[in-house]
Amino acid sequence: MVEEHEVNKNVSGGTGITAGGDVSIGDNSGQVAIGDHISQTQTIGQSNLEELKKNLLEFQKGIARLGLSDEDESIIRGNMAATIKEIKKEKPVISKIKEGFESVLKTVKEAGKTINDISDLYEPAKKIATLLGIGLALL
Repeated sequence: MVEEHEVNKNVSGGTGITAGGDVSIGDNSGQVAIGDHISQTQTIGQSNLEELKKNLLEFQKGIARLGLSDEDESIIRGNMAATIKEIKKEKPVISKIKEGFESVLKTVKEAGKTINDISDLYEPAKKIATLLGIGLALL
């Protein structure tokens, strides 16, 4: 038996997953939206912002332990500086912080290094990733 769906029917919902029509979403570590006229905002509570800031600063201190080339270390330090500048704002934009930290992780991977091997970096990186909704596979 074929199930028929109404076309142009508005679907509204709250927290969790809300879907209309034929929707199937596989593995996902962050927000996903499919369709037109969609906006998403990620927010973090004040206590989590403080924890995020603390872990970003801790991670920044350990960058030299990665043993990167001067060029890669410079790129990472620049991304971290911009990310930390954003978190210190009165109303930080979480997507900018997430983008900056993901850039750091990407540069580390492109340099052939892993954060997993350095426990001083892994713990704060794991906390940062969790708070920002970044998959731990990137670490």
